[in-house]
Amino acid sequence: MPDRPLVLHSKYYIAYRKLRYLAHRGTLFSLPQFDRNLHPDFPKGTFSIISANSFFLFLMAYLIIYTLHLFITACTALLFDIPVIIFYKDVDFLIRGIDWTTDMVTGVFSAGPISMAVISLLLLILYIAVATETGILRLLVLWMIFHALTRFFGELLVGAVMGKGFGYVFLYMFVLDTSKVVLSILVFVAMFTIGLLIFQLFLYSSNIYFNDLRKSYRLQFILSQFFVPFILGNIVILLIKIPSFSYFDATLNITGLLILIPLLVRSVGFQDMYFDEEPRVIKLRMSMIVVTIISLILFRVIFGIGVRL
Repeated sequence: MPDRPLVLHSKYYIAYRKLRYLAHRGTLFSLPQFDRNLHPDFPKGTFSIISANSFFLFLMAYLIIYTLHLFITACTALLFDIPVIIFYKDVDFLIRGIDWTTDMVTGVFSAGPISMAVISLLLLILYIAVATETGILRLLVLWMIFHALTRFFGELLVGAVMGKGFGYVFLYMFVLDTSKVVLSILVFVAMFTIGLLIFQLFLYSSNIYFNDLRKSYRLQFILSQFFVPFILGNIVILLIKIPSFSYFDATLNITGLLILIPLLVRSVGFQDMYFDEEPRVIKLRMSMIVVTIISLILFRVIFGIGVRL
């Protein structure tokens, strides 16, 4: 018997025709553009200014969280009588490989990630307490929460796969590969779920610049405030660590996308947000930019030489 022809349901066929039409026009993957005519009160270059401010706060938050992570790891090693030197790329443990014990590995390489989880929770409580404030330092706290969560979950996810960082704990505890795969999947889901749960905190940061957040410019704000600084910030982080490039650290930082992507997913159908009528001033925060640049230089120079504890 000859095969029967495939009959498409009408709504799926219409969707197929629409997708083919958009693909033919070259607009299938195009993003909606911000219409300045709808918001003539926005200063010229509004979203460029937002990206620039957020970019430097992203870097400052990274320096704070990453440095805390290094020092917590180093101080934990000292509790086990392990001398250390802190470099910009990692902590150098002055101990022979054969002298490591299971307790040492478990304590030293779990202290950093666990402390990041605690810090992120404390910062989240702080951020919620000041959610209605309009100061730009709120965005610094938000980026610190983001980096702390990334370092905690990222070390679990990437460490389990690459066998570095928190992954050393799995190796010394003889965790099976199957268990590592299951853990990686759970962490992947956990990061995405956290992004879904806290997406409103990200959107609410728009009250730093606007009296409301409308659908007409919501996407442009999200890209400018979060995705552009995330991409450019990670490039700068790689550059300041040259020549000691670490695939582990770079991959760990990229896992932050699992928290940001839900922001796009949930914000598509989210209602407009209205804050207050107080006037806002959209401008570059030059003092903050200068402090961040000086901090980056000092970080690279001081930890390039190394800090011995």
